[in-house]
Amino acid sequence: MAFSKPQINTISTDIRDLSIYLRSTKKFGKSTLFRDLIIEKYGDPSKGLLVAVGAEIGYKLLDNLNVVHIETYQDFIELKKWLISQKGKEHNIEIVAFDVVEEIIPAFEKEVIRLSVIETKKPCKSIKSAFGGYNAGVEKTVEMIKVYFKELRQHFGVIAIGHTKFRTIKEKGSIDEEGYMQLTSNLQSNYEAVFGDVFDVTFTGYIDREIEEETVGEGESAKVKRRATGEVRKLFLRGNTLIDAGGRFAFGAVPEYIVFDKPNMAKEFIEIVEKGMALSKTGALNNKDVKLFEPKQSEEIATEELEDEILTEEESKDTEINIEHNKQLKSKVVEKYKTASNDQKKQVKKILAKYGATKLDETKPTQMFEDILASL
Repeated sequence: MAFSKPQINTISTDIRDLSIYLRSTKKFGKSTLFRDLIIEKYGDPSKGLLVAVGAEIGYKLLDNLNVVHIETYQDFIELKKWLISQKGKEHNIEIVAFDVVEEIIPAFEKEVIRLSVIETKKPCKSIKSAFGGYNAGVEKTVEMIKVYFKELRQHFGVIAIGHTKFRTIKEKGSIDEEGYMQLTSNLQSNYEAVFGDVFDVTFTGYIDREIEEETVGEGESAKVKRRATGEVRKLFLRGNTLIDAGGRFAFGAVPEYIVFDKPNMAKEFIEIVEKGMALSKTGALNNKDVKLFEPKQSEEIATEELEDEILTEEESKDTEINIEHNKQLKSKVVEKYKTASNDQKKQVKKILAKYGATKLDETKPTQMFEDILASL
């Protein structure tokens, strides 16, 4: 590839120029949002293309949607060639969505296994043993997927649709040995990085359910039954302790989440995203007339899976931060934490949650460190 001279980057304010990793719990309405986005943006369904991959066929009840179904690696290659070579000729597609990313991985893995047999002259039945093993097969798969989408992104807007899963997150430098639960991708970390790290933004949908408890029976036979009495669909544009999301927007340029409370959310979605792109331009946030999206206070999301893991309290009013003093207190906390009891460790987690932290962040209020030290 020839060397390209440096040039000053300028931010586009067209959602078509954004690569979006869109994921959520099942039946959130991801494919529907894409269909509505194309019609709202262009008024022409042929301007978008939903690529249904493998066994995932989620478009049967979506009218007015331009769609194609592919399964093999060769299908992927032929699709890319057709999209690029025939743009402006056989089609006028502007944005391509792949549904879903979990089905993309096996197609590329099969190709890597095939290439491994050809190059090494040895039998290979799994991606773990490809190219001699030691994760070489997975790395080759990651490289090929990155190259594929990099080329597509030079010609089209790209949306990758996926699903989510609650996972235990353990951050480096954290004293919390058990970690914390977070809604993130259901892909293994190597493949998640292809989309979560490489795409411009990661938007995560979550269905926040209201749970009502009812005690049935009396005495020792009494049982508590839980049932959902309502729900709110939220698409997170920025992440928090519970939800893994975010992008390269300037701070305050987009809200933490959009509430999906209308049959068609495309118009509001496009307006918020494109406004966020505009506000991310140099100096745009210095305009006093611009209303920024302030971070929301941590919310308690009622889910049965996280009831015992997520601790929420009011945000501390004490905001004094003395980083040098925090460093001194941190070293003392780390030393005492090594011999702390389980109850003490739980209390530490509770204090961290109170201050919206998951680890000993030296930029947090000094009072947080003092409270933790007192609990130990």
